[in-house]
Amino acid sequence: MLAVFLTLSYAAGAENSSAASDQVLAESKSLSAEVAAIFQVKCIECHDASVARPRGDFGYVRDLARVAGNRDWIIPGEPEKSELYLMVQNDEMPGDEATVPPLTPQEKDIVRRWIETGAQVAATSVGTANEHTNSSATAVEPRTENLTVNWRIVRFLGQFHPPSSHFPIALLIVALPAEYMWKRTRKASWKAIVRFCVMAGAASAIATGALGWCNATFSSYTGASANLLAWHRWIGTATALWAIATAWISEIAHKGGNPRLLRYCFRAILLVGIVLVSISGYLGASLIYGLHHFVW
Repeated sequence: MLAVFLTLSYAAGAENSSAASDQVLAESKSLSAEVAAIFQVKCIECHDASVARPRGDFGYVRDLARVAGNRDWIIPGEPEKSELYLMVQNDEMPGDEATVPPLTPQEKDIVRRWIETGAQVAATSVGTANEHTNSSATAVEPRTENLTVNWRIVRFLGQFHPPSSHFPIALLIVALPAEYMWKRTRKASWKAIVRFCVMAGAASAIATGALGWCNATFSSYTGASANLLAWHRWIGTATALWAIATAWISEIAHKGGNPRLLRYCFRAILLVGIVLVSISGYLGASLIYGLHHFVW
């Protein structure tokens, strides 16, 4: 009799446990439709397959099953260890470049509960998401700020920081092989190219740095991205100052009659400037595409 009682008790417990597990999975699948709808509205601008270079090398947000299966982004049952939830929770996604506001506390809670209950995906999630997008997309307003005309001008100018950053990168890097060609050939044309690239690179580095400070004024990065922005800002500023020093040394080093050692110093300083501008450029791109945007 005891054996029968224990057997029945174990069976009942297993049945209850199985029922509870099934209920959790069902809840997760039910939440998946809401999560898919949230992602459709808040995330496709940066993470859709149609984006040329999706941020963070993550361009399949419409495929919720693939998102849920990516252990770099989601760990089922552990939202506090899931990178996607942490970025959403800290308002790092959507990013500053997005035209939609961050997730509301209610939307964040839905994402958290979905991951907490196993990040399951229901077959109807995609269809529901499309319906939600069609009905709600127009209700999502871009971020608006009560800015004076002067601050609007600052914000407008700051938007030119990313494209302007290509000039100091290209010009300072080109100056190094041009310097090598001048050393080999001693042609005045190569010396002129070096001096032009360094002077123009320094001028563009100053402009880029100023535009970067304008742009950063309106950023709202948090968490790890805030630290990344700080490194980018100060290394970029150091690069601009270094470029000025490089241009000054270049003008002295390339004048006739100066010691050869001075030209060697110029080349070393130019090389350091190239390293600085490359690091600054990489950090800036990482704010948009993620730290691991280079793929081998």
